[in-house]
Amino acid sequence: MSSMISLAKSFIKSNSMSKPTDKGQKIKIMVLSIFSMVFIMLPVLAGVGIMVKTMTEALTPVGFSEFGLQLMLYITCVFTVVFGINVLFSELYFVNDIEHILPLPLRAFQIVGAKFLSVCYMENIMQFMMILCCIIGYGIGMNGNMGILQWIIGVVGIMFMPIMPLAMCGIISIILMGFTRLVKSKDIIHKLTILLSFAVLVVVAMSITSLQAIDLGEIIEKMARNSEEGFGVLNTIFPTVALYVNAISKGSIVEILLYIIVNVLAVVVMLAIGEMLYFRGVIGLTTVGTKKKTENIKKIIESSKQKGVGYAYFLKELKILLRTPAYMTNCIGVNFIWPIFVYAVYKLKGFNYTIEELRLMYKNNEDNMQLIILLGVVGISILITALNSISSNSISREGKHFAFMKYIPVSYKIQWNVKAIIGGMFAAMGVLIYVIPACIIVKVPLLHTLGYVVLSLLFILGISYMGIYIDSIQPKLIWEDELGSLRENYNTFFSMAIAIGMTVVVCVGGYFLFKGMNNIALEILVLLGLIIIFNVIILLLTKKSYIKNIENQEEA
Repeated sequence: MSSMISLAKSFIKSNSMSKPTDKGQKIKIMVLSIFSMVFIMLPVLAGVGIMVKTMTEALTPVGFSEFGLQLMLYITCVFTVVFGINVLFSELYFVNDIEHILPLPLRAFQIVGAKFLSVCYMENIMQFMMILCCIIGYGIGMNGNMGILQWIIGVVGIMFMPIMPLAMCGIISIILMGFTRLVKSKDIIHKLTILLSFAVLVVVAMSITSLQAIDLGEIIEKMARNSEEGFGVLNTIFPTVALYVNAISKGSIVEILLYIIVNVLAVVVMLAIGEMLYFRGVIGLTTVGTKKKTENIKKIIESSKQKGVGYAYFLKELKILLRTPAYMTNCIGVNFIWPIFVYAVYKLKGFNYTIEELRLMYKNNEDNMQLIILLGVVGISILITALNSISSNSISREGKHFAFMKYIPVSYKIQWNVKAIIGGMFAAMGVLIYVIPACIIVKVPLLHTLGYVVLSLLFILGISYMGIYIDSIQPKLIWEDELGSLRENYNTFFSMAIAIGMTVVVCVGGYFLFKGMNNIALEILVLLGLIIIFNVIILLLTKKSYIKNIENQEEA
């Protein structure tokens, strides 16, 4: 047991970001952490707690007070499985430390257990806080009818909630690799994840098309009344959720003990299966999914074409993103799926405008339609650029090849600009391929469309340079696989926090400032001036610091 825990600690340490040593870097990281707390963590956690509180208060009179809490816990478990299966597959079989660990005098269950513990710790810190907010929301929604014992049971049970879903992911991974070897490389896993994600999005899109204006309160009440039937499958897959909710609602020590025992048994089963099958699945496994091709050096040289330094570096960055499934899924795919969520909001709000009605509303600026579209384009441009994490992960992606940046005959300025341009390019594609056709369909005047496009590109440019600047302060260079450069990388989190704060200030502030102005040209000019000032500040900041940040950064 001690060997397993020690090994888990080493995994956690090796996957965590290193702490800054420079005083200036520490101050910057602290400021960014505060931004992240204010603009991401607190709003999300508060929103989850308020949602559970609202459902609890609404359903308590009809006898379904636990429904909101139970629903959120099931959603949490489902997301844990969806994202955990990929992570556990990679950790158990395809990280580079496997070849160093296998020769050690460790049993299979110790390796599996250590990796499982490290994943539980690294992947679920935010989840623990969300579950705590769910319990707080439930407790407040009960209007003081929740006793001290129930609070204690709720808090104690938080740390066990992710265990069952992740243990299921571990069991599936070990059995699949132990018996079939269908998955022979991490690239295959990521490709399967892309296909699965695409299939889910198609189903979501098809479902959304049938949505109309609905009474969410009525829908929730109907779901609650049929919760036993509706939760039947989920209760079978995740039996710990029902035990946990019953333990909290009844203050039952017996049920919380059963909840803990079931979670422990799930881990024991996973370790037992790992002891039997893990070595069988991992020994001899290669992390390379394709056979190496040997070519005549003379032919390679003859087929090579000389290109400009900047263009060659641009192609290098582009190929890394496009050829790496982890980056393709998490960094590129996210740029193109946002209209699904916008459309979902449109349908849920009950809007049912025809194209001709939208044209008239824009032309006459009914309900400040011009201002809403302007701020919508700006807000989406900011959020998508930060969300794709291409720029805020650009230096971290170098990993153990970070020294390559220092010693190749390419100036830091060119490398920096190319990385920012790559991040902005995909964001711009993801925004403009939807915005421009929408403007054409709604017959937005050409000057307005050009204004939207220019504003979008300038905001994307500013956020891209801001992201790479944040990543240069303390990049995460130590990771075992490409997915590891994204996981536990706080720079992406920091960039997203600033982007959300910026979106709130620009969109909410802009709406109340410009409301009733009825002059879209003036509004575009004001925003244009603001973003130019922001971009100048960011460019001056990066010009002053980018060489220092790269030179002072230690190699992985």
